[in-house]
Amino acid sequence: MSDDKDPERGDAKAPDQDGAKVDTENSDDGDTDDAELDDLDGEGFDRAVADARDRVLSPGEDLDPDLGERPYTAEEAGLRSKAGWGRSPIISAAVIVVGLFLLIATWSDFRYFLRSAQSEPRDLGTVSEIYQDGEFSERFDNEWVVLEGDPDVQHAARMQGRDGWIGFLRLIEADASLFVSIPRATQNTNNEFPGRFEGRMRRISEVPQWDKLQTFFNAEEITDIIDLDPASVASALGSGARKVALVDGGELELAPDDKLRVVVAQSSAMVQLGRTTWPTRAQADEIMKVLGKPWAFVEKRDTVWVYTVALGADASLELFQELTRALNNGEDLASADPKVGGLVLPRRATYLVDFGDLSVDGAGDSAELSFTYGSNTAGTGWKVEGDALVPVPLDGGRLAVPSAAIEAVRVERSLVADPKGYLLMVDQHPKDVWPSAVMFGAVFGVVLLNAWALLVALRRRRSAELS
Repeated sequence: MSDDKDPERGDAKAPDQDGAKVDTENSDDGDTDDAELDDLDGEGFDRAVADARDRVLSPGEDLDPDLGERPYTAEEAGLRSKAGWGRSPIISAAVIVVGLFLLIATWSDFRYFLRSAQSEPRDLGTVSEIYQDGEFSERFDNEWVVLEGDPDVQHAARMQGRDGWIGFLRLIEADASLFVSIPRATQNTNNEFPGRFEGRMRRISEVPQWDKLQTFFNAEEITDIIDLDPASVASALGSGARKVALVDGGELELAPDDKLRVVVAQSSAMVQLGRTTWPTRAQADEIMKVLGKPWAFVEKRDTVWVYTVALGADASLELFQELTRALNNGEDLASADPKVGGLVLPRRATYLVDFGDLSVDGAGDSAELSFTYGSNTAGTGWKVEGDALVPVPLDGGRLAVPSAAIEAVRVERSLVADPKGYLLMVDQHPKDVWPSAVMFGAVFGVVLLNAWALLVALRRRRSAELS
């Protein structure tokens, strides 16, 4: 009698009572189940399927008729438990991130679209009413407004947009913090600007043309001139303060390197004697004696002899007219030819100084302002010594001028386009941005849907981990 061996494993098999061979040494549960299923027929196979179904289904749960009469695998059971369309949480997260970027990009237009509920634009009045002391009175982001202001037509830029050409101008009252963009029919259209603008206010740094605008206006080197109160300047210097009063009201804080133009009315007048009437210097010197005041020769020009005569700081207009008649034999000068007759004129000098270089000596009407004369070319003035006039000397390179003789003090500041300023986009109505508003709504819906799917997936995963 020969031994029965498995041709694959070589293990000895012991026949059972029905003649089938079973593993008597190395059999495990899985192999046993497979062998048993292979040998089942009829009612035995049906009982095995029923037992497997009972192990998969929960008590009281029925089979899905669409899946046929078989138990679910673990993978099928997991797929059936997913909510929605079964999108991967990674994809949902990616969609949310992209959607948030799109929402940020269209949020500004969406906010402006909501202004459609207004019956008319908000009237802001004039630029000087909303911009004072270098600051705006409030925020005007994405507001539909109407505003009055003076455009700086000397420094205008134009650029080509999607719908044609656009002109950009600075509104003078707001330094370089408020601009307007005006649609133009063609590149070379000469538009008239009435000074009243209606449209959308946007932060200038948010518009696509910001970089080009900044480059253009900064290259123009626009200088703003502000009139200061001379008495306030002297007072600030005496107390060590930096805030000075403006002629038009308000205050301005000065920096040490701010450039000031100091306009001084000199106590000596300028006399011009026509060289046709007085051909020689001796003849000109002789006529100067009729004035009866100290005088000095200044220079010879192509058409006139130039002199200076002491009149005092408070010389009146009538005095200038009287001296002019004395030079012209009692007649008012009527000739348009500068070579004919004589003329007496007030003399003023303008000096460019740094605010930090100014100092004040004394107080009241006797106070004097001094500064480094440096590269100034205006004359230092004249003073009386005996019967003659002599130039005012410098003291250690500094010039002192009477505070009472200062007619004006102006600060010059180079204007730089302010990224925190505003651009008024003329003729842009809130309803004009409806495509961006529709996109915002659609993207917002997609983001919410994916956020919901992601939240459901995370909750189910957490529940599975806890169980």
